[in-house]
Amino acid sequence: MAIILSKHVALLLVSLSYVLSFNLSSNKYRYVIIKSPSTRCVSSPINLQATSTSSTERSTAGSKPKQIKPTARYVAISALAKASDGSFATRELEQSSHYQSLDPRDKAFARLLVATVERRLGQIDIILKSCISKYPPKKGKHSNIIQATLRVGVSQLVFLDTKPFAAIKETVQVLRIHRPKVPEPMIKFVNGVLRNLSRPPKEDTDEVMLGQKLVKERTSSQDNIAPWLLKQWQKDWGVEKTKLIFDEMIPSDDSLVNSRIDLSTIYSLGNINGNSDHKDKLQSLLADLGDDCTLLPQGSIRVGSSLKGDVKLWPGYENGVWWVQDASSTLPALVLTSALYDKHKDDISDLHVVDMCSAPGGKTSQLLSAGYRQVSAIEANPRRSRRLAENLERLGMLDKCEVVVEEGQNWKPSDAVHGILVDVPCSATGTGSRRPDVLRRTDNLAELLSIQETLANHCADNILNVGGIMVYATCSIIKEESEDQIHKLVERGNVETLPIQPHEVPGFENAIDDNGWLRVLPGVLEGELQSTDGFFVARLTRK
Repeated sequence: MAIILSKHVALLLVSLSYVLSFNLSSNKYRYVIIKSPSTRCVSSPINLQATSTSSTERSTAGSKPKQIKPTARYVAISALAKASDGSFATRELEQSSHYQSLDPRDKAFARLLVATVERRLGQIDIILKSCISKYPPKKGKHSNIIQATLRVGVSQLVFLDTKPFAAIKETVQVLRIHRPKVPEPMIKFVNGVLRNLSRPPKEDTDEVMLGQKLVKERTSSQDNIAPWLLKQWQKDWGVEKTKLIFDEMIPSDDSLVNSRIDLSTIYSLGNINGNSDHKDKLQSLLADLGDDCTLLPQGSIRVGSSLKGDVKLWPGYENGVWWVQDASSTLPALVLTSALYDKHKDDISDLHVVDMCSAPGGKTSQLLSAGYRQVSAIEANPRRSRRLAENLERLGMLDKCEVVVEEGQNWKPSDAVHGILVDVPCSATGTGSRRPDVLRRTDNLAELLSIQETLANHCADNILNVGGIMVYATCSIIKEESEDQIHKLVERGNVETLPIQPHEVPGFENAIDDNGWLRVLPGVLEGELQSTDGFFVARLTRK
């Protein structure tokens, strides 16, 4: 295993007072935080303490305030408050030590609260604007926590059908234990808003609470997606397919939300290629995971509802035989490996392949499990490269992989490259069912489009051998980032399309377009694969 940092990345890390260090002899790695004179502490962990302390307790030297155990609602609201700066709330949730301390049931509830707010954010804010004269709250010390609390309260009352008493009391209690302390008038204001939404309007006799009336009369599911994105999909795919995409990502009924989990395994590729030993082991793993788990046509396992709790406790996790990866995300590595098998008469043991923009490592793991001589994983982001290394170590693959921390457009290989997978940075709009926040992004794609074009041109011109195979992929369902980029790349004359064949992508045959490229749209395929991320894959060969 080799970890390589470019000169530029090393300088950047030092300037940020972070050093990424690797112990090559033991394959261990760590981040070391170094304090410098210019470093200031800008925040500290939230202190969960009792809201009141007697004068006797305050005056007792060495006495410790009573500690309050964080609840699922507290953890969810804290994650949403932190994510108000544009970060991903689910990631904030997973990184919280309080979340990790919850029992499995409370973890699931915290995730449900965050997911519901993220998915219904447009509608939730319309409801709040309808009953609060100044919303969102004016920016201040407590504005983020107030807004997050209101949103979680509405999500329970309107979309999750939580009993009003629990939804209001337990949600407002979060403000009472929050630090820094929230003023009592603000707490009473939030309590009053949620209580009003939980009651029928005075003039009504049908006993339907105000929140439910507002969501039906003043909102629609389309309020949760940026208008420009909806128009773009209609332009690219037509009204009918756009409706299928939208209904899959944001169904009108929250009970229809599909919280799928797909697993890739070290046996999946062998199963597709007819390896009987891998086929038997895959079936054995499937049985261990549960009777309601499903083997998808291209080799992924879709987890059934009976398999719950911490994934680290699931069968096969400790042995490193599977990793979480959406079914459509497996397609780029499948079609790259298939083409190299055909070109080199089923012997890829002497080939060098590259996974560009490789974190968190699902596609890298697929390539490593295929049996190539060398796999180079290029990742520009030091934090994401650390996650990549951690994932590969769990799978027992880290010592087989060259991990390079460098901007992809600056990297050049030291020896011949026979295949390269370029999963470029993109809008990620195909992942909207799992990451609803991407559906509210701005329409400014200029920087992403430039990076995509630069990376694709660099890989085709400076990395790939003549006759080598290049796979370009995005998890975007916007043509400008996908099909349009490949048209420009082919027109330059260095590469030509190597059409994807139906037998190479079992279950996704109907997603192959007239160009021989693969275009997966959520909600459009039939059967189990109707529910999958949107993806684009084009396979090219260097002239």
